[in-house]
Amino acid sequence: MPKRTGKGVESAIKRTLAYRALFHYPMSFFQIGTYLIADSPSNSKKLKTALNKLIKDRWARKIYGKYEILGEKYTNWLSKQKLSKKIIEENTPLLKFLGGIPWVRMIAITGSLAAYNPEKNSDIDLMLITKRNRLWITRGFVALILKILNKHPQFDGQPGSFCTNLFLDESKMQWEKEKRNIFIASDIVMIQPIVNKGDTYFKFISQNNWVMDYYPNFRINYTEGRSESSSGLLFSLLENMAREAQLHYMRKKITTEVLGKHIIHFNKNDNSRRILESYKNILKKLKIS
Repeated sequence: MPKRTGKGVESAIKRTLAYRALFHYPMSFFQIGTYLIADSPSNSKKLKTALNKLIKDRWARKIYGKYEILGEKYTNWLSKQKLSKKIIEENTPLLKFLGGIPWVRMIAITGSLAAYNPEKNSDIDLMLITKRNRLWITRGFVALILKILNKHPQFDGQPGSFCTNLFLDESKMQWEKEKRNIFIASDIVMIQPIVNKGDTYFKFISQNNWVMDYYPNFRINYTEGRSESSSGLLFSLLENMAREAQLHYMRKKITTEVLGKHIIHFNKNDNSRRILESYKNILKKLKIS
């Protein structure tokens, strides 16, 4: 791999700031370093040099510790950060309570809240990873508890509700190749695990190390051990029954959802195509290669 030049780092910073500008969100130096969109890693010295040059050239500016592209509109990141921390703090006890379900391996906050950029009255996007072959029985318990506690959404985007739009079991944590892109990679590197049993978060990142093709500075060194097997004929029977019962209930409402044995993905509000097109357009507008 050829050695990167300062110009290469400069271009990487532009691509990184441009992507976050789609969400009107400025970035700290730490965030730029961690979520740098590049072909290969860059150290802090190169990043500082390139950022100073972009400021000197009046392409970017630094304000209140955050870097922005001149001419782009930005949100009040400080208020968004305070709101995010408040929402996460208030809901962590319930998420840890859900983590008490014996087959839950990980519960992570995803989406705009994980990126500290939520709307004031938004729902809370969650990803759950379950024990092998315990996906549907786990979802059944989660849905039941959330309904009892009035946290299950009655409509899309219900403020304060838990949108459990992605369930994976530990045997199916790797993202499908045809669905890998910078939008998905961004969501993955920014997830915030609240419940993490048996290093499941690190296993998930390890199995999705393709994200480093987009974010080479985001590195977690983890050697994966053996997974526990799910034994028990009774619970295997209950898993099949739970799947059949829930699929029967969902049948009339199914559109683009993925409802498999090892994955449940409610993705009817998939924004990836729109974001990817918007990213392409902003790169073109700003003449970023």
